[in-house]
Parts: sequence; structure tokens; C-alpha cells
Amino acid sequence: MAILYITEQGATVGRADGRIVVTKDKRVLEDMPALKVEHIVAYGNVHLTPSTVAFCLQQGVEVAFLSMAGVYRGRLQPEFTKNVVLRQQQYLRAADASFCRALASTIVVGKIRNMIAMARRQRRLREEGRSPVAELEAILPRVASAQTLESLNGFEGAASAAYFRSFRAALKDDWGFTARAYHPPTDPVNALLSLGYTLLYNNVLTAVGVVGLDPYMGYFHRPRQGHAALASDLMEEHRSVVVDPLVLTALNKRMITGHDFRQESGGGLRLTAGALKRFLSLYAARISETVSYPASGIRTSYRQVLELQARHFARVVLGEETTYRPYGAEAAIQPK
Repeated sequence: MAILYITEQGATVGRADGRIVVTKDKRVLEDMPALKVEHIVAYGNVHLTPSTVAFCLQQGVEVAFLSMAGVYRGRLQPEFTKNVVLRQQQYLRAADASFCRALASTIVVGKIRNMIAMARRQRRLREEGRSPVAELEAILPRVASAQTLESLNGFEGAASAAYFRSFRAALKDDWGFTARAYHPPTDPVNALLSLGYTLLYNNVLTAVGVVGLDPYMGYFHRPRQGHAALASDLMEEHRSVVVDPLVLTALNKRMITGHDFRQESGGGLRLTAGALKRFLSLYAARISETVSYPASGIRTSYRQVLELQARHFARVVLGEETTYRPYGAEAAIQPK
């Protein structure tokens, strides 16, 4: 199964003889068996024919629409799962303050542990004063004893600040990166991180939908209009495992260079068309890597790990398992 990324502006996605065919000006850009397409990600001005839309809805192929800058716009999603019992229990759990606090704490602890694992693997940590790893380790026990979601947010913010100091130190060149900047990303590092997180968010959103959970009912990220809070919750443990090492590799090995970015009118940066294709190819390879999944004693793709974690979370919501266990970075970096 494959994810089809379409970046060519003005391209048309159609069906012909059991295949998905992407064309522009009578040129064939992509051609693959329709039944092998699991997901379509369309950037900018991309057109889907009515027959393609019908096929995607019938076969459960989700289509995500992003701007050319990588900003998530929305998705074409097949009929929602009929698992109403799971969603009903999900809403009941969300009204339980102690459950929300405990789950949020677990999410933040898992995120920080993976940050620590990522930071320890870097050899370019030459920061003055206290090391980022020591700061992260000092925050962990405070997270476990936090009594409110507000305090958890504070600890998560402090951990992120320390972590991105280590991330900055691991960069071989000066990219103008000092801290995370979101809207808009003002340097190449933030631009790649934001794009990678958007792709990861889309993958987690798909996994949550497959399992039957309501992606908009979160526990650490509180619900708000238009925000898939649960997808944001469940992607936290994967940020420093999937996206961050990919960005470091792309920049440090000069797979992406400073010439690959274009200044936007709003002050942000975005990748050129050719560089976007390269980064998407790198991300697709990363999310398809085979890693260990200790909870089941198997090896599988990282994309499948996202779904397995969503299923694990669903069992916790239903009371079939007592505690949610975030996926660990150590399992993802074991030798193949």
C-alpha cells in the first residue's frame, strides 16, 4: 500500500482501467494500481475527477488537502466508523477530570522521554550551562506530580524549549534557528519541522479515524472549533521519533539546502516544488521504515505503529486496559 503525494500545480487525478493516473497537459505524472493506493495527499491546486472521488469514498482511501506551504486544509473522508460505543465511552472519559489529568500526564511524560532519547543520540551538544538532557530529566518527576492541565502545559513548554536547544546544537550549520516558530515559520528549520508535523498529524488523524475514535475529542489538547485535539494528543510521542531526526538528516546531509526555500509574502518560508518532492520522498521512506513494536512483539512499519497506538488508546478508553503507554524512541531505532 502506498501514499500518493501530488505537488504538481494544475494536475488532475483520475481513474483509468483500474489505475490511479495523475496527469497535466496530457502528460502522465503518476500511474499506479488503484488498489495499492492507501492515501492521497494533494498540495495546492490539484483536481480530483468525480469518478476518483467516488472510488476513494467506496474504497476507504482518504484524501488530505494541504496548501503549497504545507498548511493542512481538510480531507475527503469515507463514511465514519459505526463504533458508537467507543465514541460514547470516549465522551464519558472526557468528562472525568482525573482520567484526563492522568492521561495528559502520560502523554507529556512519553513525549519528554522520547525527547531525551533523541537528544542523547546527538553528538554536537556543546551548550553552556546545564545540559538540555539534564533539564529534561529534571522536568519528568514534576510532570508526574502535576495537578492541573495548565501546569502540564507549562512543563511541556519548558521541556520543548530545552529540547530545541539540543536540536539547534545538533545542526551542522547556522540556519537562523533559535526556537520553534509556528505561524509563519521564519527559518528553514522551522519550515521543515512544521511541514513534517503536518504530515505526521495527517497520518495520526487517519489512524484515529480507522479505529473509530472521534479525532476532535482530546484530553491533553482541549477541544476547540476545527482542531482534531485527539490527533494532536496521540502525535506528541511521535514528533521526536519520526520528524525531528528526518529534518536533522535532511539538513546535515545537505539533502535540503538554503537554496531550496522561497520567501512568502507573509514573512514565512516554503520549499520550492523540487525540494518539496524530495522532502516528501524522505518522509514517505521514514514513515514506512520497519521498527520494533514491543507491546505485541512484532516488527512493522512506523505508519502501522500509529494505528496500533490508536487501538491501544481505544482499549484504555473502553476500560479493557488500565494505562496508556506511549511508544518509545528506543524501539524505533533498533537495527533492522
